[in-house]
Amino acid sequence: MKKSLIWIFVIGLVITVICAVGAVQQFKIEHKKANQITTNFNETYNNKSIKGLDLDLKHSNVKIKEGKTFKVLSKGSNEKIKIHAKVKNGNLTVSDHKGQSNVDISFLDMRYNDMTIYVPRDLENLKVHSDDGSTTLNDINADKAQLNTDVMDLTINDSKFNQLVASGDTSDIKLNKTQFQHGGFKTDTGDILMKDTPADKPMQIKTDTGNVELIYGKDKPKNSQIEYSSDTGNLNIEDKQFENKKVGNGHHVIMIKTDTGDALIK
Repeated sequence: MKKSLIWIFVIGLVITVICAVGAVQQFKIEHKKANQITTNFNETYNNKSIKGLDLDLKHSNVKIKEGKTFKVLSKGSNEKIKIHAKVKNGNLTVSDHKGQSNVDISFLDMRYNDMTIYVPRDLENLKVHSDDGSTTLNDINADKAQLNTDVMDLTINDSKFNQLVASGDTSDIKLNKTQFQHGGFKTDTGDILMKDTPADKPMQIKTDTGNVELIYGKDKPKNSQIEYSSDTGNLNIEDKQFENKKVGNGHHVIMIKTDTGDALIK
């Protein structure tokens, strides 16, 4: 009986070592694949009729930034990713999908795809839907923007909108030095964070378990009020201007609703 237990232990140990060595080798293989970067799409569009940008991405990280002309550039280590772009009815539409390939039985896939889209002028409409990738906007001006990310973060820097609607599932929504006239923001478990929050602008903000943080810069509110509701979350106001949740006549309403998340105003 004792010898049987010893043999079972030895066999189990050998199997564990073999599996560990295999896992290490697989990690090395996938790491090497992840560092083999190729350009899979590079197109420039000089069409002066382009007034909108519509993205439907399932496998790519995307950066949208100011440039001299409309351009779509995609690079990555995942050779399966295929990019499709076209101009129709004044909109530049871009999507990605996984093309046909040989069967891949690897259990660890570190490969990725990064897309950069250059925008030379103000847009009338901007729509972004991302299933499994981060979305970053830098120096973008648009009349209307509708942005949705499921998993990875949405980050907006130094941009300007008339109407801005942003939503996510587990993703954080982060705004820095970004202006808008009307704002709507919603996440399930992600946080909503704003630095240099635009003053005296109506906002509707909702999270389930995520937190909300509004940090005002030099531009201070003069005519706003906060309406906060939560099941178990707390509202912490460090900005002394918001005495009794109100500045001036409170014309511009900032509505914040959470289930368990907290809200900070400063």
